[in-house]
Amino acid sequence: MGLFDKFKKPKEPPRQQRSGVMELIFCPAESLEHIMGRMESALGVHSPGTGNRISIYQDDMHIDFTGFVADKETEDGKKAQEQLQGVWAYFRQVETEHIDIQRNLLYHLRQCRGMVSVNAVYDGPQNADKEGAISERMGVVTAALQGVLTWGMDALVDPAGKIILSKDGKSDLEYYMPSEVPIPADWAKDAPPEAVERRNKSMALLRDRHIYVTPWLPLLWERAEEPGRTVEEVCRRAAALLIVSLYSECRVGEHMSYEESREFVNPIIESYGAEGFFSPDEKAYLDDPNSTEQTQIQYAWQYENLWVMEWALGLTDDLFWPTRICDVPQSVRIMREYPSMEELTAAARLRPRKELLNQADLIYRLHWACVDARVMGMPAPQELEEGVVMERHRALFWLAGCDEMCGWDDVDLST
Repeated sequence: MGLFDKFKKPKEPPRQQRSGVMELIFCPAESLEHIMGRMESALGVHSPGTGNRISIYQDDMHIDFTGFVADKETEDGKKAQEQLQGVWAYFRQVETEHIDIQRNLLYHLRQCRGMVSVNAVYDGPQNADKEGAISERMGVVTAALQGVLTWGMDALVDPAGKIILSKDGKSDLEYYMPSEVPIPADWAKDAPPEAVERRNKSMALLRDRHIYVTPWLPLLWERAEEPGRTVEEVCRRAAALLIVSLYSECRVGEHMSYEESREFVNPIIESYGAEGFFSPDEKAYLDDPNSTEQTQIQYAWQYENLWVMEWALGLTDDLFWPTRICDVPQSVRIMREYPSMEELTAAARLRPRKELLNQADLIYRLHWACVDARVMGMPAPQELEEGVVMERHRALFWLAGCDEMCGWDDVDLST
């Protein structure tokens, strides 16, 4: 070796190639302690101290799980909040045929306050077995947190790694439901047990139909054993709705004049002795020769309420799932069979108030689902017809005597 060779800079050893995975988990979370506790339990580790990171080492593999809670108090909290808002907006604009999956995914993201960043590295080039091991651990944590996981930042996946929704609108799932968010222990404090039972039955049915409804909507506190509407009240309401609906159809459907329309319904009013059956708003409408087309259309929807009255009176058993309008000709034929109050009340068999309250609770939650979807700029879930749902809300709340047995015009349709 020459003298010059002694002063040559020694060669650096080749750098070890490293590969890795970086993903995010979005989850409901009460606190950072909640996130860390769930992760520790899922991974079978104990992370001492009050930090927000859990590290796992296996051979040459190193995985960091770092938890955050979205808030405005800390820098990390603000960043987590921005990430959550950003991913919601990103998947809101995805064009997809899986609208019901997309809507429920957005509900899930909306209830998330927690985020976990996953940073995994291992030696060497990309390795399917090692990435599979990393994915398995991410899935375990995602399941424990009831969360969803990014995948290459191009899709959100469930704990099993199935695509919920990708950026190009694809999904591996037939349906998706958001995780169950726990209800505060005092949420139903002092509520009648039957009110909680009604709500639980409604929620179970909605889950079976893959319709998400926020779990802490108010309860209907009315008791089934308390006096409700009488058969006579419901029959009078059915007659009034028949007349208002027919009058509206004359105006907006047949383009008849006010005088012609009144001439058509006046014999029916006389037949039922219905002059005093109408609500103040209905009477004002029937007496107004200058009602607008929009008002006439609004009252034409009263056929939906008539159908519910006929169901409540036992004149039909078909309280169909509200994805379509009622059979209008059939609703009129049913009433024609009983053209007087005497005949109508004799034929009627009013359903128990418990059954009416059960249906009122269900339709209230369905109405929330329709309205909230509309607020998000999306169609109602599972092809529900919002107009039918809203009118059924009105009819069932009145029938069940909700809101202190209020008048027809005073039924609260808010959700």
